[in-house]
Amino acid sequence: MSRSFLLTSALKSNTNVAGSLLAGDRGPYRAGLTLWLQQQQRVVDKVFSYTGILAVVDRQGRVIASTGAGIRPPSQGTLLSAQLSNQAANLLQTYLDSQGDVGLITHESASTGVVALVPLEATDKQADGLLVLQAKNLKIHTSLWLGIGGTFLLPASVVIVLCVGAAGAVFGAVTSRPLIRRFGTLADAADHWSHGDFSVLVQDPGGDEIGRLTRRLNHMAEQLQHLVQVRQEQAALDERGRMARDLHDSIKQQLFALFMQISGAKALLLQGKEGALPRLEQAEDLLGQVQDDLTNLIHELRPAMLEGKRFPQALREQIEQWAERTGIDAVFQVQGMNPIPLQLEEALYRLTQEALSNVARHSEARTVRIQLIFEPDRTTLEIADNGRGCRVSSKIGKGIGLLSMSERLLPFAGEVRYQSKPEQGFVVTATVPGQRQQDNEA
Repeated sequence: MSRSFLLTSALKSNTNVAGSLLAGDRGPYRAGLTLWLQQQQRVVDKVFSYTGILAVVDRQGRVIASTGAGIRPPSQGTLLSAQLSNQAANLLQTYLDSQGDVGLITHESASTGVVALVPLEATDKQADGLLVLQAKNLKIHTSLWLGIGGTFLLPASVVIVLCVGAAGAVFGAVTSRPLIRRFGTLADAADHWSHGDFSVLVQDPGGDEIGRLTRRLNHMAEQLQHLVQVRQEQAALDERGRMARDLHDSIKQQLFALFMQISGAKALLLQGKEGALPRLEQAEDLLGQVQDDLTNLIHELRPAMLEGKRFPQALREQIEQWAERTGIDAVFQVQGMNPIPLQLEEALYRLTQEALSNVARHSEARTVRIQLIFEPDRTTLEIADNGRGCRVSSKIGKGIGLLSMSERLLPFAGEVRYQSKPEQGFVVTATVPGQRQQDNEA
């Protein structure tokens, strides 16, 4: 009885750490629970010897993390009851089926050994998991018995109180505080990384699993920082290439036509012939088109379009300005609202610019409908016009910017689909998987 009491007391003294790791905002932190369980196993092995399983399970009895002493531990996601004796499995199922708060339960028999069920709780949260121990041939190390024997002359109750108090204090001080501090440092760094700041690294010289995990995470952050820089440089090059194409396809051609009209008018005036006035009027019209195109390009290059604004608001302002410049009716609709990364907002903003520019230049449309749809697992942006349409396969890669729109979503695992038929309008649909889902899978 005393040995099982000492063991469960030691396990219970440090469950607040596991409870915090289990009740995270994004679900159980499996890697952290595995490290905590391994650390707990090493501490217990210094005092006890046994053969059995130590595991953290969820409310359905599935294994989240596990270790084994002398036997192979069960795999993550499997039912722990399949690895336990019949009596221990029945005890676990009864505990899981119980309603309301249930405290620590211990059971000991000759066939099962010691079975301990310890609830894992976090502050202001109901227990979402359970620490399960099945230990056979449980023995206290001889060195500990010698220490206890030195106090044999004391009353039995005092001996038990001192042993339990000392064990709880030692386990709590040795394992809880340093472990919480190290995980806290990792959590702070992860918060910076989630906001795109990969310059923050964790200084943890430890040689255990946490230290190795920290060094790998630091290496990952450095790689991500390098990748972000490469992506930014590539985006700048792509933007310069797009601007060069726009200048070549529109303004350069218009300026050449303007030059030809002015040269023709000059030649007619020198020869004293009529017809110079119509050429000058055409030159005036071309000059107005050049001014309009330059205005559009300046609007596209204007910096900080998204700064200080919600993404739907910035997108609405862009669409309204475009409709005012082009005279094409535009309808903008938003469904739902989920936060998305700033880099994705900029990519969708630029993609909308490209799509609307194509509508104004090529579609001869009277109206365009833009829909922005936020769903838990994806974000969708659709731009549909009622213009003359085209055969999509004949247009991709031939100067209307369809490939550049697709390339903008490649860093986010997104895709762009195009649907159109002659005289039936053109539809651009951009879809990006949910960022929360990607983070959990990562």
